[in-house]
Amino acid sequence: MAKKLDAERIEQARHKNEGTSRRELEKKLIKETIAQNRSGERKGRVIMPERKEYVFQEAAKVRVAAYCRVSTQEDAQAGSFEMQVQHFTSEIENNPNYEMVKIYTDEGISGTSVDKRKGFQEMIEDAKAGKIDLILTKSISRFGRNIVDILTTLRELSDLNPPVAVNFESEGIFTSDGKNKLVISILSALAELESQQKSIAIKEGIRYRMQEGLYKFSVKNTIGYYRDYSGRVKIEPAEAEIVHYIYDTFLEGASPQEIADSLTQQGIRSPKGMERWGQSTIRSILRNEKYVGDVLYQKTYSKDYLSHKTVKNKDILPQWFWENNHPAIIDREKWNRVQELIASGKFGKRSTPIEAMKKKFTVAKVKSGVLRGYFLLDMEWTKDEREQFLNIINTINEMGEMPEERM
Repeated sequence: MAKKLDAERIEQARHKNEGTSRRELEKKLIKETIAQNRSGERKGRVIMPERKEYVFQEAAKVRVAAYCRVSTQEDAQAGSFEMQVQHFTSEIENNPNYEMVKIYTDEGISGTSVDKRKGFQEMIEDAKAGKIDLILTKSISRFGRNIVDILTTLRELSDLNPPVAVNFESEGIFTSDGKNKLVISILSALAELESQQKSIAIKEGIRYRMQEGLYKFSVKNTIGYYRDYSGRVKIEPAEAEIVHYIYDTFLEGASPQEIADSLTQQGIRSPKGMERWGQSTIRSILRNEKYVGDVLYQKTYSKDYLSHKTVKNKDILPQWFWENNHPAIIDREKWNRVQELIASGKFGKRSTPIEAMKKKFTVAKVKSGVLRGYFLLDMEWTKDEREQFLNIINTINEMGEMPEERM
């Protein structure tokens, strides 16, 4: 049997301990421990981590790269982009301690993802290959607008041997200073938030213009149309012939695949400039309401501001349909017949071969880029044909009907 406890002694000891607070005991213990350390009674040593030396802090010549980015191709941002490039080119070349590696650029690419930023990807790969010691960039928002991508990339660069530092000029932050990690995280989050808010504002503006029928849809790959310098939709006569050929041949009984094969054999290039046509392109042209002068807005939408992935709008967001929005290439009666034929599925049953497009005096016009508005002349034209074309254009210009066209 266990020995009986001395209750009186135990209780007296318990009450005695209650008189001394735990706080005082902790303070006493700390003082005693430190005193033992100072007297040498307790022995300890510091084990320092292996120091990562940033090359730019030690080397006489530092291999420096710069990263420049703007998110759109708009003229207003073209100046910003060029200023970034010139600024860092001058800064690197004028510093005797710097050795230029490369100015990596992404123009017209969003910073919300690294997937489409080829310049950024190339820079990181070169850094991993040991070609770069220091990266210069204007700001955290130029480096990226996705906090996960930013922090992951910076961590990858700092883990390299030797590590690669990044200098964010506007914020005055060097990633070589470990004290800046929290600041970088906060500023990265703010950059992403700003991108999200900007995306929402832009979408609201676009949808307002769609609602009012003011939104300028792209005609870049819409064969038969172009926009003049005032932004108005105009018919491109030469390409309109191709559209008429597609509609007429379809109504004669040809299938989309047969029409595509015929255009390919005739040497007519597709809307994207490809030598070979696909039946999906023909189907798209036959279903496209723009050819009858109408427009349906918001057929697709971007799911989120980070991936920018575009998906079909299947009863998710409102759409706006405007009739007679711009000049029609196909009259409405023919358009309706084509839609009825598509809906019936009774096409592609012709027994006679498809006739080729009649060879006419046609010309194509450049729709975008520095040569926008210029005409592309056929290299096979004879001298007389070229002179005939020039005479026609000069006559039209004298009448003042095509002031924006150029040769």
